[in-house]
Amino acid sequence: MTGLDFLSTDLAERRDGFEPRLVSPLAHALPASKLGLEDISLSTGKIEVRGTVESIDSPVEVFRITPERALVLCDYERVGEIRRGLEAEFDTVVDLTGALAGLRIERPDAEQLLRRLTELDLSRLPAVGGLARIPVHIFRDSDTVFRLFFPQEYGDYLVEVVLDTAEGLA
Repeated sequence: MTGLDFLSTDLAERRDGFEPRLVSPLAHALPASKLGLEDISLSTGKIEVRGTVESIDSPVEVFRITPERALVLCDYERVGEIRRGLEAEFDTVVDLTGALAGLRIERPDAEQLLRRLTELDLSRLPAVGGLARIPVHIFRDSDTVFRLFFPQEYGDYLVEVVLDTAEGLA
């Protein structure tokens, strides 16, 4: 265990007047008319694993960042179970569910939108790189659907930049 349990939202406990609440870091950043943007922060579990990541054998999405490091994506409801299984197999497992926000972009012009925001080669995704000058894990699900995972403290900024850029395409 790495000692970063406070990042695991499923381990939050009621204590000393503290009442855990599951709230997305993008909750107030996305307007009602989302323009093809969906907050997936709370529906996706995000776990970083370090070690020989080729051996991850679980029904999850595994994004290999390096040969020794991977981001594991799973359904939020299963994050505790998946994390415990990975901890039995790897020395370093960090639940980043509470640390990373998630944004799904589904628009006919999604690729054009992202080309204006990043220098990454969108034909070579998934990748980690800069988007609007912040570090982002970018996944491509189709020509019109992309998923972004990024440090939650940049949520308002990233949504604002994406919305401004999208308005310029309209």
